[in-house]
Amino acid sequence: MLLRGTPLLIALLLHLLVALLYWVLIPLGMDGYRDHFGFTSHRDIGLGVAQFHLFWMFIGAQPLIAVLRPLFAKLLVLAIPLAFATWTLMHNHPLRLLYFTVGPGLLALAAIIGSRRLSSRSRPRSLTDTEDA
Repeated sequence: MLLRGTPLLIALLLHLLVALLYWVLIPLGMDGYRDHFGFTSHRDIGLGVAQFHLFWMFIGAQPLIAVLRPLFAKLLVLAIPLAFATWTLMHNHPLRLLYFTVGPGLLALAAIIGSRRLSSRSRPRSLTDTEDA
């Protein structure tokens, strides 16, 4: 159910990189949004709180995504913060919805795919699927 050894280390490093990129890119993107479209949170202050919780949900989901083995479980954990972003931003802020779903989702998917490819390359070639079971 959980990863071990070299695949776990690879996945943790890639998802740590995703979390760090998200940590850097979100404030830069919000500054750009404010510069081009204006700061609209004065009307609905709850949106700022939702974005704060969304930020920490996505950061907190990264280690869990890294340690899970089945692809379905990884995608399910990734879907939780993305569904929260869709629910809170869908009606009034479509640009923020795209920014908080497409960007983080693609970053996390790239880490999932990269960790699966790198961990498959790190396996010894002498083992087959029947010997591993």
